Amino acid sequence: MKPNSRNIALQALLQVAENEGYSNIVIDKMIRQTKPEPREAALASALFYGVLEKQIALDWVLGQFSKKPVDRLDAPVREILRLAVYQILYLDKIPDSAAVNEAVNSCREVGKSSAAGFVNGILRNLLRRREQLSWPSQGEEALSIRYGCPVHWIRFWRSVYGEVFCQKLLESLSQPAELFVRVNPLRCSMAEFLEQAEKLHLGAAAVEGVPFAVQLAHPGSVAENPLYQQGWFHVQDLSSQVCCLLAEVRPDMKVVDVCAAPGGKTFTAAEWMENRGKLFSYDLYKGKVKLIRTGANRLGLSCVQTAVRDAAKPAASGSTAPEDSPECADVVFCDAPCSGLGILRRKPEIRYKTLESLQGLPAIQKQILSESARLVRPGGRLVYSTCTLNPAENGEIANWFLQQHPDFEPVVISVPHGMKRAVEEPENQFTMAPFSCGTDGFFVALFQKKP
Repeated sequence: MKPNSRNIALQALLQVAENEGYSNIVIDKMIRQTKPEPREAALASALFYGVLEKQIALDWVLGQFSKKPVDRLDAPVREILRLAVYQILYLDKIPDSAAVNEAVNSCREVGKSSAAGFVNGILRNLLRRREQLSWPSQGEEALSIRYGCPVHWIRFWRSVYGEVFCQKLLESLSQPAELFVRVNPLRCSMAEFLEQAEKLHLGAAAVEGVPFAVQLAHPGSVAENPLYQQGWFHVQDLSSQVCCLLAEVRPDMKVVDVCAAPGGKTFTAAEWMENRGKLFSYDLYKGKVKLIRTGANRLGLSCVQTAVRDAAKPAASGSTAPEDSPECADVVFCDAPCSGLGILRRKPEIRYKTLESLQGLPAIQKQILSESARLVRPGGRLVYSTCTLNPAENGEIANWFLQQHPDFEPVVISVPHGMKRAVEEPENQFTMAPFSCGTDGFFVALFQKKP
């Protein structure tokens, strides 16, 4: 199959559907492997993410013309149709005829020649009748189609957070996620970074209230950015930077990050430490640990010690940790595995998870948080965080922890300037959302071990 934009997007969509891979990892890997021209690569990404974000609307349209239910179509045929309908409905610069012809050709290229007539017929019928489509205008189905969010999540957020929160969150899903980076003060000053960023036309703007946080309006390819390659910054959402800010990490501390990949909190904490002290950065998988180590080296963070470790088990169990002990840490970051409902704008495939997929997560989170508490010295801080919007993984876990661990007490969180809590919650908890903080959906709870 030729490595053009549509074929790249098709193969990436099939990988996400069949292997449940993370969208950003899948499309980046596909582009690296096929090495298309920059324009083709950009279109491939636009098609790929567009189909994932608009899948509910695309399937509704297909349902008007296909006698066979969309979910019963062969996976390649289904994704070919979704790609074509997305181009017809949402991309004005691509001629309708080109979208149809490419879809028919794709059928043949993936060994589905027998479906070429079926695909052609559906798409031609859509072109003739698209002005007569009667889109749902009211109710949950209309919201689901408009915002690209399954009905079960709309009902879920309404039930746990209320109508106003749900509506604001749905509206945020149609907005692109901003790109934030954290300037490395060990390499440059904020003024130096902004000066160089202006020369590179990155559209950089410092974020008030969060030191060294910068928003980039025109980041381009981050990996190819010379400032990135020189270790002047790393990519980290503003919510995660706030999490590190609240921990009040200082030089010469001992800090542990128990679920560290891809390393953003590790890097920011080490920079707050001015690269003095010890920072143990752990993850369960060797590949992710290597990723953290590579990032720390690029940023010049020699205080970071990486190792494989299962955060749900005692520190000495299954660990290839350095000889220094992580126990008695001044600060422990516990960014637990979660449902990811706060990052739907960045990873749209998460929105197609089921409610059942959440059920086992709180037990894992409780286990990891309890084990992490063992690493905190008297007077030290424990930071629990997730990138999800689900009370059962957020506030309920934080409340449970205090009930089960009387040797810890809550620490009041001072919300940074320009931000506000997205929900009513105890003062040691902070729920961030796109509409309240301009960040990903994120939760932080802060505890201190009693002296």
